[in-house]
Parts: sequence; structure tokens; C-alpha cells
Amino acid sequence: MPSSPSLPQVLTPIEGPLPEGICEGSVLGLGDQGQGVKALVDLGWVPPDVLTGMTLHLLARQPRTPRSSEPRKGEPRKGEPQKGAIEGGVWVREQVTYHTPMRTGESVVVTGESVRRFSRKGRRYGVTLAETVGDDGRLLVSNCTTGLLSYRKEAGLEDAHEGAGESDLSLPAPDWRTAAANPCLPRLAKVREGEVITGERARVTLIMMQQRDAGRDDNPIHTDPAVAEREGLAAPIAGGSHVLSFIQNRLMEAWGPECLLYGAHFDVRWIGQTFAESHVVPSARVVGVRPDRIGCEIEVEGEDRTLLRGKMILPLPVEGT
Repeated sequence: MPSSPSLPQVLTPIEGPLPEGICEGSVLGLGDQGQGVKALVDLGWVPPDVLTGMTLHLLARQPRTPRSSEPRKGEPRKGEPQKGAIEGGVWVREQVTYHTPMRTGESVVVTGESVRRFSRKGRRYGVTLAETVGDDGRLLVSNCTTGLLSYRKEAGLEDAHEGAGESDLSLPAPDWRTAAANPCLPRLAKVREGEVITGERARVTLIMMQQRDAGRDDNPIHTDPAVAEREGLAAPIAGGSHVLSFIQNRLMEAWGPECLLYGAHFDVRWIGQTFAESHVVPSARVVGVRPDRIGCEIEVEGEDRTLLRGKMILPLPVEGT
């Protein structure tokens, strides 16, 4: 199907360091279970869950009212200006590759474009591609983000799509170019197929969610009960990268804090909402160990349903390359 005249929609690049406190917030957001993330931050690197959100970082800082390809704004609180470009949107899928580590405080450039819109079963979605490069030009992160544009179904909305077809997109994929530099290779060499890595049952408190956002209000459905109620939610919900961080932290504890930053690729779907004060249990199962990769299936279970499900491929250096 030919591209829509309005797509792809190139977004305005943003440049500079990530917001102050974002890495510390990643640690605090895990409560007493953030040892892997803390070890990485202590080494001076940005955690992978923060890197997972680079598309949202880009969208939230666009100098214009977002079009329908981006998560919509919610209504502002009384007496306050409209803030943030993603309030009211729901992150449903992320395909992301962490090519090489990002230094804490490093100035980066994030570019991207909205490439696809579609409607399915009464709901609207948008797809955005983004890349982040470091201050020396090295590629740090590649993202493909799919967002649900409204919580509520639209009566009579027919299934349709515009822009690039899913099979036409240049999607993030595992990157073997930096695999040999992974300092966790000795531990990765001991990983065996069938191995299961499970985290302790953790309560995701509203305080943890607020600490994770480090005072930002890009999307207050994660931190503000009044905004959550306005959007029809029983309580604030944890952000997608927050939920993902519980299993990434466990992998980092098991295999080394830097293990995911050298070409690892995640393809994750959020299939349930994680409400404030509810519990999560993260787990990963190693489903394939080959000379050039480790493959995992990952999940985060809630109290009565699965919250997250996805796959990870961690590249290993191939001898002679």
C-alpha cells in the first residue's frame, strides 16, 4: 500500500544530555531489587531500561502539537499549561537494540520519524522509528515504538492503516559489531539452554513510580492518581520501560551489569497494565545458546495476568570476525 502523503513524518531532532536524575530514578524505581542497575550506574553507564524509552524522550520534546501518529496529550490540570507530548498514550510494543553503552551525562542526538498509523478493533495506533547517537557519532540505540493513541475504543472505527507496511520498515535487530567488547563474556560463556532466571515478587509502589520519574511530568498517568482517574484507570500505571526493568535487572545481576549494552536486541509487548501498589514477578528462560548468540523468552507476571512478554537476542562474538 503506498505511503500516506503525511507519512513518513520527520520529527525535530533533539540534542543534549538526558534529564538529570534519570539514572538514579531507574535505580529507585526498583526499590530494594535494583542491584544490577545500580552496579551499572555506578560504572557510569545509562541503564538499558532508560535507553528503551528514547523514542518517548524524543516525542515528549517536540516543539509542536503532535499529530495523530503520536500518543495524544491529555487534558491539562486546571490552571496549568499543556505539558508533555505523550500524556494519555499507551506503549504496547518496543523493538530496541542497545548498540553500545551511553555514558551518564553524555550529550546525545535523537532523530526519528513517524512511519505508520493503523486502527484495529476500535483503537488507533502509531509507529515511530528513532535512533540515538553519542557525542562522538557512535550509534547508541535504535528503537521502533508502537503506541496506542487512546485508552478508549472508538465506536464504528474500522480496521485500516496508512504509511509504510509493517514488512517495509527497517527495524532494529541484534548488532554483532560490538559483541567482542562485551566485558561480561566469561559469564555469558557459562549460560546454558533451559536455564531459568526468576526475580523475587516485588511490589510496585506509587512512591517507586514517582521516584523513577525523578520529578518529570512527561506522562503523569504514571505518577498522578487524579490524571489516572481522569483517563479511566483505577490507579496510576507503571511505564513500559519500568516494568521491563525488573527482568533486565535480573539478567544484569546474573550475567554482569554491562551484559546487555553490546548489541542486545529486545522485542517486547505489554499486554496488561501494572497498577500502583500491585506485584510483579519477572522471569527469563534461555531458549537457545549458539556460538553467536543467546536467546531468551522473557515475561513479567502480575497478580492475576501476564503484564509483559517478549524475546531477547544477545549477540556473542564469532571467532575470526
